Amino acid sequence: MSIFDNMMMNNAKSEKQNAIKKSSKSGSNSFKEEYSDELTNAVSKYGIQSYSKSGVTFEKLSETQGEITYSGLLAKSGAQEVQGVYGFGSNQNWESVSSLQLMKEGEEVYKAVIPIEQGKNINIAFKDPAENWDNNSGMNYTFVN
Repeated sequence: MSIFDNMMMNNAKSEKQNAIKKSSKSGSNSFKEEYSDELTNAVSKYGIQSYSKSGVTFEKLSETQGEITYSGLLAKSGAQEVQGVYGFGSNQNWESVSSLQLMKEGEEVYKAVIPIEQGKNINIAFKDPAENWDNNSGMNYTFVN
């Protein structure tokens, strides 16, 4: 096959593809892209941060709330309850320290919605009723806000 023949075949192929594109745009058999609100709603508008190997995830829900998901060491060790102790600002000097009970959402998964302070990091550690702690080996879990 000569170079000329090859060019003619490629040109014919390109013209055929263009004709298909034009007919599909104007014809009744045109391709209609499906769009799912469910897919877009499944992705956080504000973002998700995770310590994936430790089983701790923070999802910012709004400017004033975030959701903590915990499936870490305490959950894997059979804890029936998990409490989160959290504060804001520097990980070395927590401000507004509070605690809350996480709700069991499934096998070894606990969740809670926590308030957040605009522009301040969220620091959190977890404990069970026997005072066993999961504090990321003393480093705590810190999420940038």
